[in-house]
Amino acid sequence: MQSFEEYRKDFLEDALATEESEANGTVASFVKICALKLFEGDVLPEYTPCYYQGNGYRNAALNVNGYAFDEHDGSFYLLVATFSGSSESETLIGSEAKTALDRCRAFASNAIEHELASRIEISTAAYDLASYIADQAKYISKFVIILLTDMSLSERANITDNTSSKRKKSKRTGVLDAEPILDIDVEYRIWDMPRFFRIFGNGNSHEEIEIDFNDYIEGGVPCLLANSGDSNDECISYLCTVPGNVIADLYDEYGSRMLEGNVRSFLGKRGVNKDIRNTVLNEPERFFVYNNGLAATAIDTVVKNGKLIFAKDLQIVNGGQTTATLSSVRRGSGADLSKVYVLMKLTQVKPELAATMVPVISKSANSQNQIKAADFFSTHEYHIRLEQISRRKFAPAKDGAQHETHWFYERARGQYIQATMNMTKSEERKFATQNPKDQVVTKTDLAKVLSAWDEYPHIVSKGAESNFSEFAKRTEAQWETKKDDFNDNYFMNAISLVIIYRTTDKLIPKQEWYEGGYKANIVAYSTALLHHLIRKWFPDKTIDLQKIWQKQKCPDVLITQMMIIAEKVYYSITSDDRPVENVTQWCKQAACWEKIKSMTITPVHGLNSILQGYEEENNTKREARELRKIENTIDSQKQVLELGEEYWKQLSLWIQKHNLATITEAKALKIAIKMSMGYFPDDWQCKNLLALREKAIGEGFPPKLK
Repeated sequence: MQSFEEYRKDFLEDALATEESEANGTVASFVKICALKLFEGDVLPEYTPCYYQGNGYRNAALNVNGYAFDEHDGSFYLLVATFSGSSESETLIGSEAKTALDRCRAFASNAIEHELASRIEISTAAYDLASYIADQAKYISKFVIILLTDMSLSERANITDNTSSKRKKSKRTGVLDAEPILDIDVEYRIWDMPRFFRIFGNGNSHEEIEIDFNDYIEGGVPCLLANSGDSNDECISYLCTVPGNVIADLYDEYGSRMLEGNVRSFLGKRGVNKDIRNTVLNEPERFFVYNNGLAATAIDTVVKNGKLIFAKDLQIVNGGQTTATLSSVRRGSGADLSKVYVLMKLTQVKPELAATMVPVISKSANSQNQIKAADFFSTHEYHIRLEQISRRKFAPAKDGAQHETHWFYERARGQYIQATMNMTKSEERKFATQNPKDQVVTKTDLAKVLSAWDEYPHIVSKGAESNFSEFAKRTEAQWETKKDDFNDNYFMNAISLVIIYRTTDKLIPKQEWYEGGYKANIVAYSTALLHHLIRKWFPDKTIDLQKIWQKQKCPDVLITQMMIIAEKVYYSITSDDRPVENVTQWCKQAACWEKIKSMTITPVHGLNSILQGYEEENNTKREARELRKIENTIDSQKQVLELGEEYWKQLSLWIQKHNLATITEAKALKIAIKMSMGYFPDDWQCKNLLALREKAIGEGFPPKLK
């Protein structure tokens, strides 16, 4: 386990390495590292960097370093940094923290109340932010101002707001109320190094929500135990009757962080439910009767005398619309929720099982709703397969190194850190050598790169969550029909595209033509345009991604081409003739992509040298597909063997009572229960056994023996 000093040192080294490779400045690099951690921990949506320091109305000092807007709950996040860069942790006193937070808040207030956009150069990211805040003001439920610092906040710091705001002071650690902007609430949050270490230093990469229900309803929420309640049970369930005001209060305070990812994604597609709204406004006393209620999970609960007192890491896995609508109707229409009650099924899951069980509970709870399988894609076999390939597949040594490395595919949040949790120092060093930090690829990273290459840069520009949802739909459809195409060759090609993407991202800030801002959009559009142009220039050829995999770097000729493309993209998205003034919003539209595709660009000399014919590519794919089929056979046989003879015997007894097996499956089962006698099912029989097992699990047979 790392000490605080080691964690801070590694944190700052990451920031310095980012600054060195991207030339964005140390503070911007520090903000990027912080924002990435907060994004992975569900504290912050995907952020957009935006540096501005200046003056506003009546010479008020303004400062901002980035922003993010959660369209699901209306929270607008503004980031500001106080960075020392000192090798030893320094102390940040309360007055300095308050000043930084106030200057960031002033940016938002000036944007809404004093037309700040008119004071800022129109071609800058700061102009986009100021105009975006002004345009979205009616949709913003609250501003969340986050101070990021590499220092340690003084224990004596007192940043309590002394304004005339009469709102109840938040009881959450690290959250303080500030003076509202017009009628929009403002929260201050501080993330200093000790807090980063406390939340993310243990490998969880997740700030858990801890709710004391006494803060919302005296005595707690009425509930009934719905199963045995044995502490050894993997799950303990309760049926709760929750007042509507409590649901709205929780959502107002925690926002979409309370909604499990699949529900949050689904909520964004449908918005506030009109039927729920009408019931609240016209028949609130019948809400409990009409509404299906909520399904929720937690990793710890406290129940006393039939009341739910406490819940840790509460996640609503079904009922996101109900939750969001209650808050919206109360805030927007002044609805009285005193007669509204909501049924909640709360399942307590053991912490070590939460990562696997909560998505399954979510999928089951939503099975009768019109949610596509893609909404649950995070737990799909696609990701499991890529994870398995990434752990065994070594990439060729690069830059004169004598050792090969892995590209570590992080299917679930925090896997990279958790992998080293119980290692000795020497084991950690070996692991880091074989799995460099700069070769970690998250599932949202991969979705972004592959979506751009597939020519959906406008979707990528909408943010990680929206893009991942769309990527899931496309990949799910491909998986159903061409599962064997997702093999070692697919993985290597995908990593080659990651190399192109990251190289472009690092080099853009170093170009003379680049004046700052919109880098994420430029990279996405440049990647998409490269693919489009190669198909246009060389109709019978495609880029040889295996060459990039073998060299583990982007060829010089491709870098030259990408920088030409990137420059053209930059001037196109920021040109004065764009139909949408806000560049960031313009990049989210399909029309932007259509305009960029129409640009005239010529290939650089030598580009043909990194291309290959489609026939050659298809031969490589065919060989990889056949190899994958062999691996599938081995995987099936291995799984049958690992489940064990006793498992198949128990299934055989269970099948006799349920009559689920076909004749072919029954024959395979007879062989599986005799493995200790030297019998073993062949490939086809193993596949039939696993298919029978899936049917049985669907009817209640356990996935494994306890």
